[in-house]
Amino acid sequence: MAVTPVGPFCPFRSEAAEEMSPKMEQLQSGDAADFAEEFARIQTDLARGLDPNPEELRKAATGMENAVDQWEMLVTRLRISKDFQTREYAKLTQAHLETHNTSVENIRDMMRWQAGCLRALADNSPPPMPPPTLDMVALMQQAQDESIKPPPSIRGLQEAAESITAEPFDPKIAFSESPMIEDEYKRLVLDHSKLIDFGASYADFDPLGKLAFLDEIEKIQDRWDSFYFRFKLMGKLNEKYKKQCDYFLASMNMNEEDFRDLLKKTHQLMRKDAERERGL
Repeated sequence: MAVTPVGPFCPFRSEAAEEMSPKMEQLQSGDAADFAEEFARIQTDLARGLDPNPEELRKAATGMENAVDQWEMLVTRLRISKDFQTREYAKLTQAHLETHNTSVENIRDMMRWQAGCLRALADNSPPPMPPPTLDMVALMQQAQDESIKPPPSIRGLQEAAESITAEPFDPKIAFSESPMIEDEYKRLVLDHSKLIDFGASYADFDPLGKLAFLDEIEKIQDRWDSFYFRFKLMGKLNEKYKKQCDYFLASMNMNEEDFRDLLKKTHQLMRKDAERERGL
C-alpha cells in the first residue's frame, strides 16, 4: 500500500521533538561526525599495508569519542523526555538495535574500544582488551556476511519522513465526489495532531494512562490504514508518494512490512515499561 503518517513519518511534530531535531542533525554533520571519513581512510591505508599517520589516528579516535558522547547524550535525552513522540524515537532506536542483536550500550562500548585501539596504534602500544559486552566472533561473522544490513539511525528515520514531499493524494480530486470522506479526513488529521500535543506530558501519566494513550495511538494508526486502503481501492493513492516511501525505506534497509513490525515492537516496549510501573 504505502507508509501511513505514523511514528517517525508523522507530519505533526511535538514541541519537544522539534527542539530535539537540531541535536539529531548535529550527529550527521560537524566535527564529531568527521571521524567516519578519517576512519574509512585509515582502514583503506591498513588494507593497503600502509602505516597510518599517528596524528590522524588520534584525530579519528577523538572524533569517535565525541560522536559517542553526543549520541549517548541524545539517546538519554530522548529516553527521559516527558514527551511521547521523543520517547517513541528512543524506543524505535532500542527496537531496531534489538532486531540486529545489539543495543545502545553495546555500540557505545564497541566504539570506545575502537577509539582506544586507534590511540594504541598511534602510540605503538598494545591495544586495550575488548569490553565484556563485545562478541568478537559475532562481529567477525557480521563483517564477512554481506547480507547483514546495518540498522537505520534515529536521524535517518526522521530524514526519510522529511524527504517524502509528495502528497498521498490530491485533496481536490480525492474529495471531489464525497464531502463525507473529506470531513472524515479532516477529523482524522485533527484527532492525530491533538493526540500528539496531548502526549507532551506522557511521562506524567500514570501506568494505565500510558496504556490508554498507546491504545489511542494505535487506533489512529488503524484509521490511517483504513483511509489509505480505501484510496488505494479507488485508485486515488498518489503513485509518486508511494514510490518516495518505498525509496526511502529501502535507503534505510527496510520495507513497509519491516517498518510496521518495527513500530509495533516499539509500542510493545512502551507497553512493557508501563506494565512494569504497575508492578506487573
